Amino acid sequence: MEKNKFYTREKMIGGTKYTAQFNGLSENFRAIDSCYINGSSNVSLEKLNNYILENVIVEPKGLTIDDFDDIETFNEVMNFGQRVMQGKFRDKNKSADKK
Repeated sequence: MEKNKFYTREKMIGGTKYTAQFNGLSENFRAIDSCYINGSSNVSLEKLNNYILENVIVEPKGLTIDDFDDIETFNEVMNFGQRVMQGKFRDKNKSADKK
């Protein structure tokens, strides 16, 4: 099995092209582990969304939660980023948003 396969996927959302990068499944698990709320078994949505914007959505660079004007667009970008982070894409030539 080949190691360190990093892939990027692009998707147009609300007139903006977003590029998400798959950093490997082990990085996906590290991200989730780092986003738990201290002393609980709950994941912090703020921590997870910030992680995705900082480490998975690679274009446009430097996005923050407050850069979005509405929750629908934000959720679509986060869902796209999370799917790519989890390795949910078919192959290098197909869009990550297809099931």
